[in-house]
Amino acid sequence: MEIVEWTPVGSGVFVRFRDDLGLESTRMLSEEDLAAIVPEGSRGPTLDAAPDAFWLAVEALRLRHAHLLNPLLAVSSSHVEALPHQVQAVYDHLLRKHPQRFLLADDPGAGKTIMAGLFIKEALARDWVRRCLIVVPGGLAEQWQEELTDKFALHFEIFETSLIGGRRPDDDPLREHPFLIARLDQFSRNPRLIELVTNSNKSRYDLAIFDEAHKLSVQAWGRRVDKSKRFQFAEAVREATAATLLMTATPHNGKDAEYQHFLSLLRPAGQDRYIADAARDGLMRRLVKEQLVHLDGSRLFPERRASTVAYRLTPPERDLYEEVSDYVREEMNKVSGDDTKRSVGFALLILQRRLASSPEAILRSLERRHARLQSEAARVQAADRRLAESLAASLGLQPEDPDELSAEEAEKYEDDVVSVATAARTLGELETEILILERLVQRAQTVREMGVDAKWEALADLLTSDEMYDAASQRRKIVIFTEHRDTLEYLEQRLFELLPADTDIQVIHGLISRADRRVAQVRFTQEANSSILIATDAAGEGVNLQVAHLMVNYDIPWNPNRLEQRFGRIHRIGQRHTCHLWNLVAVDTREGDVFETLLAKLEVQREALGDQVFDVLGQVLTDANLGQLLSRALTGTTHGEIESALDQVSSGLEAAVRQRAATTSTLTPTELTALRKAMEQARASSFQPDVVRDFTLRSFATFHGDITHLGSVWRVAHVPERLRTLFGSSLSTRYNAVTFDRAEGPIMRLEPPELISPGHPLLGALIQATDQEHGNALTQGIVLEDDREDDDYTLLTFVAPDSVSTYKIYADGTQQAANLALYTDLQVDRPGAPDEVAAAQEAIAALEPHLTGARVAAVAYVRGTADARTGEAWRTARRRLRDELIAFGEVPVDALPGQGWDFMTGDDKINFWAAVPASSQAQRRRSERHAAANVGAAQYTLRIIQT
Repeated sequence: MEIVEWTPVGSGVFVRFRDDLGLESTRMLSEEDLAAIVPEGSRGPTLDAAPDAFWLAVEALRLRHAHLLNPLLAVSSSHVEALPHQVQAVYDHLLRKHPQRFLLADDPGAGKTIMAGLFIKEALARDWVRRCLIVVPGGLAEQWQEELTDKFALHFEIFETSLIGGRRPDDDPLREHPFLIARLDQFSRNPRLIELVTNSNKSRYDLAIFDEAHKLSVQAWGRRVDKSKRFQFAEAVREATAATLLMTATPHNGKDAEYQHFLSLLRPAGQDRYIADAARDGLMRRLVKEQLVHLDGSRLFPERRASTVAYRLTPPERDLYEEVSDYVREEMNKVSGDDTKRSVGFALLILQRRLASSPEAILRSLERRHARLQSEAARVQAADRRLAESLAASLGLQPEDPDELSAEEAEKYEDDVVSVATAARTLGELETEILILERLVQRAQTVREMGVDAKWEALADLLTSDEMYDAASQRRKIVIFTEHRDTLEYLEQRLFELLPADTDIQVIHGLISRADRRVAQVRFTQEANSSILIATDAAGEGVNLQVAHLMVNYDIPWNPNRLEQRFGRIHRIGQRHTCHLWNLVAVDTREGDVFETLLAKLEVQREALGDQVFDVLGQVLTDANLGQLLSRALTGTTHGEIESALDQVSSGLEAAVRQRAATTSTLTPTELTALRKAMEQARASSFQPDVVRDFTLRSFATFHGDITHLGSVWRVAHVPERLRTLFGSSLSTRYNAVTFDRAEGPIMRLEPPELISPGHPLLGALIQATDQEHGNALTQGIVLEDDREDDDYTLLTFVAPDSVSTYKIYADGTQQAANLALYTDLQVDRPGAPDEVAAAQEAIAALEPHLTGARVAAVAYVRGTADARTGEAWRTARRRLRDELIAFGEVPVDALPGQGWDFMTGDDKINFWAAVPASSQAQRRRSERHAAANVGAAQYTLRIIQT
């Protein structure tokens, strides 16, 4: 019955109540009646719960508190093979307290997205976070969304203006989007969007994560501080969000004052406190690649080597180069004013880079530019004024920060700007430029028709050399980067002519959809004959290519961040081979002279300083402004001046390497040993796949859901309305492909299955519905039998806000800690007798006063069905196994009953041991089968002991 209303009448009470059919009645209850009434479930255990209901309820209890029972829950319930430094970052730093502001500054390629995903899953499991905002550079939004979905089953939406379209001004449009990925510049430049995520209580987020946080820049000159819009946005989010995580591999730009302002994002507003050592103060963790290791202690990253492939232009190419360079130089000298320099100068430099790329790229670019300007001239021949306005409009093409564009956006933008931006401001000037372009197009066509291309010949020689084949004469996989789509298409055609017919060539560029890009990546990764991938920098963002360890920079990017980013596509976690990079350089060109000198000095520093020079190269070249140096070379800077500027780059590399070493955190051998033990124990006690699968299938059937096994995945054709109503909009009506098994490596499927694990909405809904439907069975209790014990005991579980404790309590008052899995290890017996019910009630009464703030969550009376001889044999087997392990020089660590093993040993290699008396015919228990399957036969030993 449900009490609807009650009114005191003397010592009794007048009650109106509703039964389970919804019918209401009234009754007058006396003082004696009231004394006999107790809330449902508070009478104590009756030990007669339905076995199926109890099983479902106890598994729901385990899964609801999974983060307390498995301290590395996210590691064992995600599609990732977490590495020691990632586990240390999440569990020793990010989860150390909440809320906090923290800077994660590990080197590039360390897997910071993985760390963020693990952190979010753990924060969700602890109910620290219900709303999370991730702020990323525009080109990384889809990559973040894909990785969080594929690896962690975390479904984030990418913000689009359509999400808030058509709303009334007083609406709270982001309230319905608790997990959101925002593009940094889209928000930082829009006051209304900033207002949405910072000033509305309902739309405020519990956690904000900033990727590439070095873009939150500040410029400081003495007491003057210029905060960028990005920085101001981050400050506003910091004040509106309880917890903040900043992620960048380059937190320090070499200027201490600006670094201190950056660190202010980790402090409350108005707190002006100098941070001498952010790592020591618990605000930052920074590990460099040299410190990163596998679980066995071996180095995570192999060596990197870069070589220069020098070539010289043929006479026809040389003539074309000089004529186009003269045109670029003369047009650049005409421009004036900041806007003109930004747009027209940018366009002309793109033209120069395409000249260096390939005869095809410069021909197509000149043709498009000639046609576009000729069209402009024809359209406005009678109106110079309108022409000036039209041409001036092209100056607005330049974005505030070209580096903020994604690779595909940058490709499209460059195509647009190189075709239209011009310094001409009269019809006469424009017609003169068109005549020059006409002559250049003819010259480029002649070179193209002659088929002379020294750069292609250099690449062809490399691709047909012995270095391209392994010991079995199989062609090694190689990635070829170019800056321009025209060159990519040209190379694809030339490679088809050069290589055997069975060689499959994959391509990735900015106009390819993300789905097609994924197809190319999958084929290149999985198909043996897909040995060559040609790509623009669209493959430099979010595409993992560590299946290859060879790379060619057919075009060397002028943006040093792109240079570092490309090498990082193959020099990634999972790469086992030395990585080789070949840079093609035309040594008889102005920009080629700069690159040849730079690469030579870089190799000298690599021999002196090691691979670290590659990790700081982007920072140093950005400071030296490589683009400006190349531009100056085109406009007449002498070789001596270039040499002097690049000498400063060399000294900058030394300084950056020293600074990098001074700001690192630690991952000591002792810390690695502790991490190894924790990770192996977490793997052994993982809920994946068996516990989650068994519970999902059994509970889903009780709620009339539709789930079908299809090969290696499961399809959920129908999620019942009850679950959707209970859990909310994050639960889908169907799932085309789900799995319960963690993937050991990268998931190379076009539609990766979702991993059903703690934190997934479907599992969460089933846990919640099961608790509503069958939760009372846990305190009602059940009777189990233990065929390894000759004494009865009560099995009790208590739940507190931050702990779950299970105990075996014997008749003499002896207590032993146990694992919650013991309930499902044991067989169900007939309902309890009155003396057993009384024993269970006494056990609760004896233990409950000592557990402050805890409540009884589950109870079972366990009958020890073994005879005295069998019971003693099991105890003796465990004692003798312990003695054997100590005699071997091991230090055995006891496990809890129900944990799946008896002892854990080892530092470098962790082993799990289970003792079984030789006389036993008992079957292995559920938790033991799960643990053995999780760690494998090499680490799980079933030891038969003569007793």
